[in-house]
Amino acid sequence: MKKYIKYVLHGVILIGVIVAAARYLNGEEVLNALTTFNYIYMPVMLLLAASYISAKGWRFAWMMQPISKLPQDVFVRGYVAGTAATLVPAGVAARAGIMNQAGVSVAQSSAPVAFSSIMDQAVFVAAALLSALFFPPVRGPALILLIVVIVIVLALAIPLTRSALAKAAGWVARKLKIQDHWQQFLNAVGDVLQPKIVAAAIIITIFGLAVQVMILDLTLRGFGQAVAYPTLFLAYTVPSMFGRLSGLPGGGVGVTEAGIVGFLSTSAQIDPEISLAAAAIFRVSTVLFQALLGAIIYFFFWKGEGEKRVRKETEQG
Repeated sequence: MKKYIKYVLHGVILIGVIVAAARYLNGEEVLNALTTFNYIYMPVMLLLAASYISAKGWRFAWMMQPISKLPQDVFVRGYVAGTAATLVPAGVAARAGIMNQAGVSVAQSSAPVAFSSIMDQAVFVAAALLSALFFPPVRGPALILLIVVIVIVLALAIPLTRSALAKAAGWVARKLKIQDHWQQFLNAVGDVLQPKIVAAAIIITIFGLAVQVMILDLTLRGFGQAVAYPTLFLAYTVPSMFGRLSGLPGGGVGVTEAGIVGFLSTSAQIDPEISLAAAAIFRVSTVLFQALLGAIIYFFFWKGEGEKRVRKETEQG
């Protein structure tokens, strides 16, 4: 069974890299962008992209602290190693599988994995609501997001509905004979939802959002375009919000790029061809690069089942 999981993880991560390469290194617009871009900006862009995924790895490690005594670098490497898998439908679950190799049960690690994604979504909702103040076309989708968030918050805040949801989930867990795993997950949720952990996670997530905007800025400068940061903020958050609403893997592969092109062309008054090239380079230097970086970490710096020895040595020490 363990070998089966290992090979599944290998396959999912390889598929994720292939998906990213096929999507972002294919097409005339990408080739044109690669030949016209000023590469003096690329080293800084890649450094920022690496810092972005590393920061998210440290956020995950921070959430894992109350659950496991493993060294934080194990969590960071495990999180980054699963980056390519997120480009495959439901691939985010691969991170729980990677943590399982290190001796942390799927039920326990699922809480930090889920909250890492939820934190990203929450910050994007906040960014979308802020964007709606300045960009009227976003107000409809932002209102939908706000209603969804309010419904979820009320369902969890009202004791009657919260109790009903807990009972329903418990009933399903008993039917599936996974009540022990469900209880472990609930315990992990309680451990993660500590004020200091949530506050630190929010700060790191906002930092990540700022880094992505900076990368978009450098991308445009590589094509000789300078855009004000408020406009860049909208150009990144609005298309990204639509991409996430699409439900497609990788934060809305295809939808996000189209949104960036449309927004830069209309709101920033940038030539459509330059906007298309900028969107291509931006996604290559973020999504593709981070997927490749994650794959390198997974295949060369992640010990798999060997990480359990690190855990035993840590606990004995």
